[in-house]
Amino acid sequence: MKKKKTVAVKIGQMTYHLSAEENSQYIEDIAREADRLIGEVREKNPELSTTNIAILALVNALDKKAKDDLNNSKLAENAEEYFEKYKELNSNVLNLRETCWKLKKELLYYKNLCEVYEERIDELNKISFAEKATNKLNTMRHEQKPLDKLQTSFTEIQTDTGE
Repeated sequence: MKKKKTVAVKIGQMTYHLSAEENSQYIEDIAREADRLIGEVREKNPELSTTNIAILALVNALDKKAKDDLNNSKLAENAEEYFEKYKELNSNVLNLRETCWKLKKELLYYKNLCEVYEERIDELNKISFAEKATNKLNTMRHEQKPLDKLQTSFTEIQTDTGE
């Protein structure tokens, strides 16, 4: 069992000795808030008696507590709704990550495929270039040049003159 602590506090111009199991700082904070509430009521209604001021402060505090409780319950309802939305969005993110991963794998596949095709095209271009060069050399060997047509040999001259 916890040991009770007793703290002397001032509330509404009176000193009280409060006992509680909580720490003394908590008790002092609660008493300070009670004194503030009584001070607010006294400022707005200076003609009221000390008892009436205390009762009105108590009613105001209970009203604030009820409103806070209602607000907290609405927040709790919203929290559940937001948590459901969060789970749905998180599921969507996971699906998008999986889709992104699949697209990355597909992109790598096509990138590698392009590299293979580029290598094959380079090989074909080298072969084609070599074939063209070989064909050109062969045609150059068999093709007569314009000066060759104008040249005549001694045998051709002798046969043309009839000798």
